[in-house]
Amino acid sequence: MQKRNRLESPPHENHAPSPQSSKRSKKAEPSPLFVKPNFPQEIIVEIFSNLPVGSLLRFRCLSKSCKSFIADPFFIKKHLEKTQNDPKFAKKRVLLYACDPRNSNSFRSCSLNAVYKDPSIDSIEVACPTKEFQGFDRIVGCCNGLICIHSRDTLFLLNPTLGIDKRLPDLGFKRRGAFRTVYGFGYDASVDDYKVVRVFTHQIKGFEYASKSIVRVYSLRTNSWRRIQDLAFGTPDDNTGKYVDGSLNWSAFRRQETGFSWIVVSLDLAQETFKEVLQPCYGDGVSDKSLEVLDGCLCVLCNYVGLYIDVWVMREYGKRESWTKLITIPYLSGPGFELFSSRRPLYVSGSDEILLHIGVKLILYNPKENTFRIPVIDEDHIFYIFQAAIYVESLVSPFVINHH
Repeated sequence: MQKRNRLESPPHENHAPSPQSSKRSKKAEPSPLFVKPNFPQEIIVEIFSNLPVGSLLRFRCLSKSCKSFIADPFFIKKHLEKTQNDPKFAKKRVLLYACDPRNSNSFRSCSLNAVYKDPSIDSIEVACPTKEFQGFDRIVGCCNGLICIHSRDTLFLLNPTLGIDKRLPDLGFKRRGAFRTVYGFGYDASVDDYKVVRVFTHQIKGFEYASKSIVRVYSLRTNSWRRIQDLAFGTPDDNTGKYVDGSLNWSAFRRQETGFSWIVVSLDLAQETFKEVLQPCYGDGVSDKSLEVLDGCLCVLCNYVGLYIDVWVMREYGKRESWTKLITIPYLSGPGFELFSSRRPLYVSGSDEILLHIGVKLILYNPKENTFRIPVIDEDHIFYIFQAAIYVESLVSPFVINHH
C-alpha cells in the first residue's frame, strides 16, 4: 500500500453521509490548499522552503498537518539552508541598536535589500526583554536567525522573526579587582547545539600585568553552563567573539618583553580548545586593528588614522596564505563619523558595494566609483545607530534544538 503524504487529507468514505455527519465533516474540512495534496513530499518541501518565514507562520493556521510540517526539524534546517544561500539577500535583515530623537534606545530592524535599493527605508521595533533593565545593551552575535544580547550581566537569545526570546541561566559571579568580561555566540554543528561563551579575565593579586581568564560555555541543548579550559593566550580585547566556520574568534593582547602584541585567538566550538590564528603582514603605519566578520570570513580592519582603512579577509578559515586585502576605504570626517569611533563592515553586495557601520551611521561605499552614500532609515525612530548586525529570517527557536 502506498504511504500517504503527511499533508494528505484522509480518504473519503464510499457511502453517502447522513445530514448530521455531513455538517460535522463540513466543519472539519481542511483548508482548500491541502484538499488535493497530490505532490510528492519532496516537492512540497522544496516549494515551502523557498517561502519567507512570515508566509509560513500564516500557513500554520491552515491545518494541524501544516503546522506540524512547518515545525518539523528537517524542514526548519532545509528552510534555513535555502535562506542562507539566497543570492538576492531578500530574507536578510539589519538589526540596529539605535537612539531615537527623544533619546530613547531600542532595537529595530530593516530590510537589507531596502538599505541597498530604496531611497527611504522603514524599520520595525524588535521586542526585546532587555527594556526592563534600562541599561546599554550589546549585540553578542547573530547565528542562523538567533540573536544573543547582553544587558547588565544578563544574556538573552531571541528570534526577532518569530518574536520569541529566552533568558539564559545566571552564572552568579563576584566582581573582583581589575576585570574584563567578553562573550561570544555560535553554532556547534557536530552536536547540533548553539553555544554562548563567557571569558572572565581578572588581575592576579600582587602581579601588575598578570591575569587569569576563566571560560564558561552555555549549551542550549542542556540549558546549563560549564567550565572549560582557561584562555592562556592573552587578555581579550574584543567585547564579542566573531563566529566563523564553527569557531569563535577574539582579538587579544599578549604581553612580551618589548610590550604587548595584538593577536587573534580562536575557540573551536566542537573541541572546545583554543589556538592562535596566524595573521598576514599588514605593513607599516597601522595605528590600530579590529577583528570583524564579512561575508562569512574572518576580517581585520587596519586603521591608518586620517587616511584610510584597509580591509583584510581570510578566504579559507585557518589558512594563513588565504589572507587577502579586499578593499581600501578612504577616511571619512564630519558629524557622526568622529575618528571612526566605531567601524564595522556588515555586508558586500554582488556589485561589491560594501555596507559599513561607521561612527553612529550606516554607510554604503562603492569602490568602483569611490563614492559614499548614507541610506535614510526611519528618521522618526532612528537618530544615532550604536550597533548594527546582519541576521537571516529563520524558524530556529531559542527553546528547542532541532534534530533530524
